[in-house]
Amino acid sequence: MAKIEYTIVVPVYRSVESLESLFHGISSVMQDLSLSYEVLFVEDSGDENSWRELLRIKEIGKELITIIRLSKNFGQNGATLCGIDEAKGKRIITIDDDLQTNPNEIKKLIEFQEKSHADVVYGKFKESKTSWFRKIGSALIKRIFNKSQGNGSSIGSSFRLIDEHIVDRLRFHSQDHLFINQVITWYTLNFQFVEVERNLREDGKSGYSNRKLIALSLRLIIYYTSLPLKLMIFLSILASIGILAMTGYYIYFKTNVGEDLDLFMLAVLVSMSIISGSIGVFGVYINRIYSSRVRKPNYAIKVKL
Repeated sequence: MAKIEYTIVVPVYRSVESLESLFHGISSVMQDLSLSYEVLFVEDSGDENSWRELLRIKEIGKELITIIRLSKNFGQNGATLCGIDEAKGKRIITIDDDLQTNPNEIKKLIEFQEKSHADVVYGKFKESKTSWFRKIGSALIKRIFNKSQGNGSSIGSSFRLIDEHIVDRLRFHSQDHLFINQVITWYTLNFQFVEVERNLREDGKSGYSNRKLIALSLRLIIYYTSLPLKLMIFLSILASIGILAMTGYYIYFKTNVGEDLDLFMLAVLVSMSIISGSIGVFGVYINRIYSSRVRKPNYAIKVKL
């Protein structure tokens, strides 16, 4: 039996109305391209209605659909990684469940990959009416990762085509707090971007509020860059120079003016603040070592049909 060419992985979280349209859209474009495929929905333990809808769609799609329910909410990366591990296809396409990405855009990823032979092809959305806060935040995070990892490193998107040998690397990669796009850049720099259309959400609001996006950005910085350590090194050196300067000024003032300035106490306080901050950062990285030793799972399957 020939191996399936593509697995389309869809992490599902509290979506209902968009799921059937998404499946039919995927089926239509894959049939037009005459490619063998499967659609793998991973329900991230978000809503009973989502799971019931997937059970109904499973009856429509039969052998083309596999549905998985996780034992608890592991987040989009955990659900996507589960789909990658369980996929039967040689190549994997990941797409969100909200229909913001039209399934027809899958054709662009496939055709672009066939021409470029890229290891990974990301769908890049056209500029949309995003709040200034999100635009500035996104630009800042991208700049941090470009500086930290270099060589054109990019955050990418959740709409992507992953070639077979990178899929194999992701399956054998074991790490707590795994962010798929960043791990991809550890294995290849042969990734490309193709512009795709973004639609309005068909079902509900985005699950990423500003608070969640800030938390996600901080986790990315802490777990995938050495920026906090570099920042503390810079602050420590700056504080040391400042303390030396204050000490010299204190000696000069004490000798020539005779007034007793309590700069020593100020220097002690500054030193203590830097030391405390450094201990906090070291604690974060020690926790990373602990997590890698414990090997906390990125997901756990409750039901697979």
